[in-house]
Amino acid sequence: MNKQVFRWLGWRISGAISIMPSPSDWPSSYIREMHAAVSTSREVLASLAHRGTGGELDQVERIVEGYENEVYRVETTQGDDVVIRIRRFGGTRSLGGAISEARAIERAREAGVPGPEVLLVDMVTIDGEDFPVMVQRAVPGRPFGQMWAILDADQRYAALAKIGEIIARLGQVPAPGDWAARTRTEVEERRAERNLVLAAGFTPTEFDEMFAALERYVDTFPCPDPVLCHEDLGPNHIYLDEAGGVSGVIDFGDAGAGSLVHDLAVLRVRGPGLDIEPVLSGYHAPDNPLFRQQLDIDTLLVALFSLKIGVEKDDSACLARASSLIRTLLRDPWLSADAQVGGRAYLGR
Repeated sequence: MNKQVFRWLGWRISGAISIMPSPSDWPSSYIREMHAAVSTSREVLASLAHRGTGGELDQVERIVEGYENEVYRVETTQGDDVVIRIRRFGGTRSLGGAISEARAIERAREAGVPGPEVLLVDMVTIDGEDFPVMVQRAVPGRPFGQMWAILDADQRYAALAKIGEIIARLGQVPAPGDWAARTRTEVEERRAERNLVLAAGFTPTEFDEMFAALERYVDTFPCPDPVLCHEDLGPNHIYLDEAGGVSGVIDFGDAGAGSLVHDLAVLRVRGPGLDIEPVLSGYHAPDNPLFRQQLDIDTLLVALFSLKIGVEKDDSACLARASSLIRTLLRDPWLSADAQVGGRAYLGR
């Protein structure tokens, strides 16, 4: 599968491709227009590259992807291959947020997750405004979404199993946070978006079925010991080498405290065409129906947020993926209104 390449203002702009459903769906027109509205001068990029590596700027490639960062892949004359990420869009534009992301990357690397080496975290002034910036050493390989078509069946299985192992490694890193309060808040936020869900084509009965499952989530599956979660783990943030091995995991900007199943749920939403069974094998998921129920409910919560993004950002591909997955989950008997679990289930490691 070839990389999409665009021409804009003399930069080479490349968009990483999602494996579902087709290359033309990503980046969406909304993302392309958002990124086209900003740019960073070569002089600023050269300064950041020098501060991060000590080298001099040579080649620059702009990567158009995502709702938060303006991203450049840069090579220096000394041979350094680095990524410069400037938080231009959405979210909190604070140095504290960038520092938190860098710490999450460090903790993930300590647990054996192949995250990028962070070379610089600071603020940068562009056109009179200050933005957080991070310079990272580029991870080797190519995004999973670009590699998928050239892998054979055995390589695909091995890659997915390795992703499951990486998620399990993240699950060994404790992370402070009130998971119950956060999750209850998310459920209520999604409930308040009822009209949006109905506008996406779901019926009032289907909406009620969703929330019959979600409203019991926290009480049925308490999470007293939250763990570090990537929270945006998808095909564009997982890199593979030519043999299909996982060579890198990038973009920890949304990393936070979550349940053991949360990154599995996020992966199902970000890569709905992936076979989850090899991932669960590498994760060493328990052969327990409670585990699958928790995973399905968490997936539903993530998918509803993705549905919201698809509607708000007019991202038709995102909306289609989220809607399809939610309908699949609604066919699962675990999510029906009368599928109750006796007692409380704590699925810790």
